[in-house]
Amino acid sequence: MPQISVIVPVYNVEQYLSRCLDSIINQTYRNFEVILVDDGSPDKCPGICDYYALQDNRIKVIHKENGGLADARNEGIRASSGEFITFIDSDDFVSFRYLEVLLDGITRHNADIIIAKFQRFESKNNIKNFVIIDDWKLLSKEDVFQKYTSLNTSEAMPFISSCNKLYKRSLFDDIEYPKGFYYEDAYTSYKLLDKAKTIVVTSNQLYFYFINPESIMGQSFNNKHLEMIDAFQQAIQYFNKKGNAEFATMLYVPLLMREIYCWWGAKYILKNKEESQRLLAIFRSDCKILPRVKTLSIFWKMSLKLLSFFPFLYTLYRKYSPIHVGNR
Repeated sequence: MPQISVIVPVYNVEQYLSRCLDSIINQTYRNFEVILVDDGSPDKCPGICDYYALQDNRIKVIHKENGGLADARNEGIRASSGEFITFIDSDDFVSFRYLEVLLDGITRHNADIIIAKFQRFESKNNIKNFVIIDDWKLLSKEDVFQKYTSLNTSEAMPFISSCNKLYKRSLFDDIEYPKGFYYEDAYTSYKLLDKAKTIVVTSNQLYFYFINPESIMGQSFNNKHLEMIDAFQQAIQYFNKKGNAEFATMLYVPLLMREIYCWWGAKYILKNKEESQRLLAIFRSDCKILPRVKTLSIFWKMSLKLLSFFPFLYTLYRKYSPIHVGNR
């Protein structure tokens, strides 16, 4: 029975932490270690971590100065000893069969990464067990990055997120999360997916992602959101450097949507005229790549081109559309 390292960065989540840890320690698969990385949390989280460690010898606690989510994840990786690694955010929770199902899928197909479906929620839901079906799908690298770059947020985020996955530990031998960045997932996940030789997905709903209004993902627009542009620009440079122009071109799709979103945020939320003009110029320049993007429909190509001429239309889109593509 291979060991799994469950890495949980912890910061300022005292009201959610027990729910998360209860879902982990009650897993049907038992051979795992839990590494709780207390990232200098100012609330009662350090004490909660220590309490759970006293109750269960599979739990290790690392107390460190605050360095951000990426730094906490890296610290957990360094302290881990499992053959496989999974990340669970401390305000989320997982199905009691999370580890069992993911390990079954990754070993059955000798995969490097397996990706579970996740469910977003906002209320303090109780932990539920859903019917688990024998459902696995091998994805080609092209399929993976088509989903990664999809304008459908529910399709793209399970691939961009660092959570909801089980990884072979060896993938992290030469890959770390960039310290000091809030969107560390977007800076790192594409490298892990590219390095993986075999990737499996399951439609089983195993990971429950909490929309926490106090987290960076739950906050209204601010300067930190500009990192999204840099993250996708770096991904494009990464694939261009490898000579993979196809994947690099695909990444312009989410990049363009985040550029126009950040233009809107800089103009209407931050009231920063100079920054909004700079972002609009970048967006208009990058729109020139649209004819080369094979994965984008004619409708979206025309829509993005139209926005480059009449960006005010995006403000109408945000006002009337129930779903805002490109926010994250």
